[in-house]
Amino acid sequence: MTEIIYLVASGGNPNYGDELIVASWLRFLARVRPDVSVWLDCPQPGTAGALFAGIHPKLHLTNALWRSCAEAPEQSAQGVWEHVDRVVSLGGTPMYDAALMVLGESETIHLLGGGYVNGVWPDHVGLVSGMLAAARLNGCRLLGTGLGLLPLPDNATQLKDAFSTFDSLSVRDAGSAAAIGVEPGLDDVFLGLPSELARSRSPIVQARAKDVMLCIQSDMTDEETFKKLSQKLRVVVEAAVGMGMSVGYVEAIPGSDRRMFDALGGLIPEENFVPFVHVWNDGLPVRPGQSWYTSRFHPHMVAAASGATGVAIGIMDDYYDVKHQSLLDLGTGWTYASARADGALPEPTGDAGFAAMALNLATRKRTEALSLYPPR
Repeated sequence: MTEIIYLVASGGNPNYGDELIVASWLRFLARVRPDVSVWLDCPQPGTAGALFAGIHPKLHLTNALWRSCAEAPEQSAQGVWEHVDRVVSLGGTPMYDAALMVLGESETIHLLGGGYVNGVWPDHVGLVSGMLAAARLNGCRLLGTGLGLLPLPDNATQLKDAFSTFDSLSVRDAGSAAAIGVEPGLDDVFLGLPSELARSRSPIVQARAKDVMLCIQSDMTDEETFKKLSQKLRVVVEAAVGMGMSVGYVEAIPGSDRRMFDALGGLIPEENFVPFVHVWNDGLPVRPGQSWYTSRFHPHMVAAASGATGVAIGIMDDYYDVKHQSLLDLGTGWTYASARADGALPEPTGDAGFAAMALNLATRKRTEALSLYPPR
């Protein structure tokens, strides 16, 4: 019988960072486990099928656990936890059983990284509940890597107890590490960082890499904060243009990130807007010497690793500040600014040594991955 590795991730929405996490693991598994069946359980398997086509030769898509969470009658953390546990443990649900049989036959169930199992989305704790239930039934390995767990959900103690049964677990920030009693680890994108940096060096991507780059979200904030931030960014862009610098804009989540580009009212030329599909197909337009202003976490990581300076903009307290701080702790040298703060945005900063450090961190992440899936 073919071995099954069952990945659980927030992929397919799409979102540059979440998709890059999935792609990084799929590329790694294509090298070390090309002959196993890899199942990806994600919210949008249809879109994921297009995004990840051809990366692993035996990739299959499902949304069994995500659907189980979404359809729980009670959407509190505890309510979803109990519902998914029943669905996986007891079966008897024709709408789920065919897909959940694969979960029950898996040798490894791996919760991929990202900040999606926490108090921001309390229903997502059901993913962990389902993994735990499957392991009780078949004794499979449970893995978690590069997770961001803050702010903690209401059932934090239950979640911590569940993670204590995992065969291996890593988190990407100090707060998450303290909450569950492990050492801080690394975000999963470090696994694929060398590949992503290599893509960015192509001529087509470098042509899109302007002197000043923006990547700003409109989700997970309020209109007042969004408007305040747009006024601050207008000052930044006008100053850059006045100094003869080129300005570009990146879309990490389609639509959501376009709103700030539009709010700037034509200050940035349309031809300098880089839509998500171009970023995904070709790479992030980064290079040394750039200045970045981004609320998105993974553009902060990749741009800093390329040698760019930047300002990491916190769009949501107790969530995005934690994410960006994890990169500041690793030494990007960027400046953090809350979108809600009064006053102008600070000047971009950076650390010239982080590009080399980032490759060392990528090696460390690969060592972690190889410990979970050693070559055969």
